Amino acid sequence: MWEKAHDCFEMSVLQQIIWLIMLAFSFSYIFYGIKYSGQCYWIKFNEDGDKEDEENLTTFIRAEGGVLCATILVVFLRRITVFRDNRRKKRLSRPDMDGKKFLGSIFLLLGMGLYITVFGLCIGGATKIYSLYDKDFTNYTSVCHPEFYNFYYNAKIGQLAVLMPYAAYILVAIAIFSSAEKRWFLHHKWRQWVRILDADQDGVISADDMEKTNAKLEQIRLFINCKDSAPSEEEQKKWWNDHVFKCGPGKDICLEDYICYLEGFAEPDLRPGKFKPIITQFFDFFSTEEYRKKNLILGERDFVNFWTLLLNIDERHCRNMFIKHVPSPLTLASLLDDFVALVSHDDVLNNDNYRLLAVLKQKRNGCCSKA
Repeated sequence: MWEKAHDCFEMSVLQQIIWLIMLAFSFSYIFYGIKYSGQCYWIKFNEDGDKEDEENLTTFIRAEGGVLCATILVVFLRRITVFRDNRRKKRLSRPDMDGKKFLGSIFLLLGMGLYITVFGLCIGGATKIYSLYDKDFTNYTSVCHPEFYNFYYNAKIGQLAVLMPYAAYILVAIAIFSSAEKRWFLHHKWRQWVRILDADQDGVISADDMEKTNAKLEQIRLFINCKDSAPSEEEQKKWWNDHVFKCGPGKDICLEDYICYLEGFAEPDLRPGKFKPIITQFFDFFSTEEYRKKNLILGERDFVNFWTLLLNIDERHCRNMFIKHVPSPLTLASLLDDFVALVSHDDVLNNDNYRLLAVLKQKRNGCCSKA
């Protein structure tokens, strides 16, 4: 539920309106800070009449406007990067993918730092202007141009009304995701793994689903044409009984029970090593280890046909995901590694862990996506 709400807000017109309002605040802060430069300040004197402390609010408001502008610029550049990437027509190599991942990390760290700074300056500016004439210092004087004071005072009311709910949203998101994001992310990926095994998509993996999924894997074997024959019926049933039917050999298991089993299957650090033999045996249904070691390149047609045969995924969606998320070159061995990442890795910020999820998770249709 939270994920859907978050996706809708991130892609909604409301988010764009918030940033446009923040842009208007930033320009107006810089303008008023320059126009009334040096005309709003307070000074504290000591008992001897010497200046002890002072602050110029016009300098502070210019700094606040500058940080707001920088934050909006980073947001704009990030969205331009995402926009260009979504319309990219050529695949990237693995080094280029790593470079894009590094750039994304830079944007994330820079954005978080600027968000925190903006929130701090917003609260600090409100505190300074609201208390300008309420200080209890005996030797204290303050001077502020009426127009600047009225603008900054009222602007802070408006900015707090817009920014504070957004800040609360960010803090709630951080609080929720920091404690549960990895678990949620992994559960979401496991549901996609169950989708592969649950042929009729009814939320229960049954013996009938086993037969249908094995038939799909046989079609993939014939398409790839790298293995003379499918595993024997006993070998196929053994894989399903060992790794899927945890209620008993051939007995139905519901999605929730299977995910509970996967969660307790191994400690997070040990999951990749524990899951790789399972996924390797799954790939043995339609390929051989010798063929995978050859690292023969799979093209777009191979990728699309693989997912069409396995899950009947829309061809256009497969092609788009192939271009956006699959680095060049793609081999059966690298596809196996992506399957291992799908069921074992919980790092949300690592694009390698998101690759197959992007293929399996088709974009929702609706007002939020369109906006």
